[in-house]
Amino acid sequence: MGGMKQPDHAERRPGRRGRSPLDYGELRLFLLAIIADRPSHGYELIKAIEERTGGHYIPSPGAIYPNLSWLEDLGLVTVQPQGGRKCYAITPEGRAFLAANRPAIGAILVRDWTVPTGDPVRAGMQALKSALATVLAGPEDPARLSAIADLLQTTARAIREIAPPRRNDTEQGISVTMEQITTRHRFDIRRRPLVVRDKTRVTPQMIRLVLAGDDLADFQSPAPDDHVKLLIDGPGGEPVMREYTPRAFDPQAGTLTIDFAVHEAGPATQWAVDAAPGDRLTVAGPRGSTVIAPVFDWWLLIGDETALPAMGRWVEGMAQGAAVTTLGLVTGPAEEQHWQTLANHVAHWCHRADPVDPQAVASAVAGLDLPEGRGFVWIAAEAGVARHIRDHFLTARNHPRHWLKAAGYWTAGKADTSDKTLE
Repeated sequence: MGGMKQPDHAERRPGRRGRSPLDYGELRLFLLAIIADRPSHGYELIKAIEERTGGHYIPSPGAIYPNLSWLEDLGLVTVQPQGGRKCYAITPEGRAFLAANRPAIGAILVRDWTVPTGDPVRAGMQALKSALATVLAGPEDPARLSAIADLLQTTARAIREIAPPRRNDTEQGISVTMEQITTRHRFDIRRRPLVVRDKTRVTPQMIRLVLAGDDLADFQSPAPDDHVKLLIDGPGGEPVMREYTPRAFDPQAGTLTIDFAVHEAGPATQWAVDAAPGDRLTVAGPRGSTVIAPVFDWWLLIGDETALPAMGRWVEGMAQGAAVTTLGLVTGPAEEQHWQTLANHVAHWCHRADPVDPQAVASAVAGLDLPEGRGFVWIAAEAGVARHIRDHFLTARNHPRHWLKAAGYWTAGKADTSDKTLE
């Protein structure tokens, strides 16, 4: 996969050098904020951005329209024909999205556009300064200020701990400061009391519960690998909390679907086995969501039983014609799942007895034939297995680390322990 191009990004002003001043998430927020002021078509949005940046940034149609399509796909804007052009108008969901991202929007609107985009550190410092100025200018909120202080401390620690780039990154000429390919969302955590509406067996070792409740009215889960916390009554009535992936959410029906992999007995697994319609539980989260931009030529999803809910949701939600390959790690043919999708989906299954032995899946991973072009690799399994697969792609395949996401959804020998970073 040598010679891969970096994903195209928002266009630079003609004649200027350096990186775009807006990443994908910022450009989308900027567009949505402008559309919130008044419905606009693409050319009007380009001119509005030029005016609001004092002429320092003029996005191309190639930067604008894919992001408008993203906003439309998420239901944040609607499109109506107007004089032979598409006119974009904000939806109630779009206004709610703006409200949830008000600090980020404020930072964009007060940004100093004269900061050179070729200096990403100074640009980042300016963005942080603008964001803090926006928050501090508002009403005093001790809880919010405390949360911001904690975030600043966490960010400072993360900056100090940044490691040098890995060898394969520099070999391919991919900068560790390449433009973001993700949009991160933060949500207020709410505890939602729900009731079990339906229960089915997807496979012998996969239980599906459909949950319902009025508190799901404002539930959000944009990314297929989001996580929520389930609070249930464990043995003896003591509360138990475990993380699970939202398999599906139907806002019209007001239902949330969760799949439970029935592996080694635990309180949450046993609760799912015993659950019946009418049983109650509490769901909290998701705390946040990371949406991967649809800028890749192909996708590869690898995961064990605990990752199948995320993989199934991801495949089913992909656009028509998208190229996606999956490798499911399961105990046998009875545990294979079949997903309906408009994407060009190629499914592989690896049958192994020991879910913590990376060698049991090594040949299946090594035998994957990957397409040409830019590809995103997603891995989730037991922490040791996920780490082994990740290292295979970074070393043997020389895959760019920025185009890969790996997580340990569970850790052998440790109850309720995940490793989302595998560092």
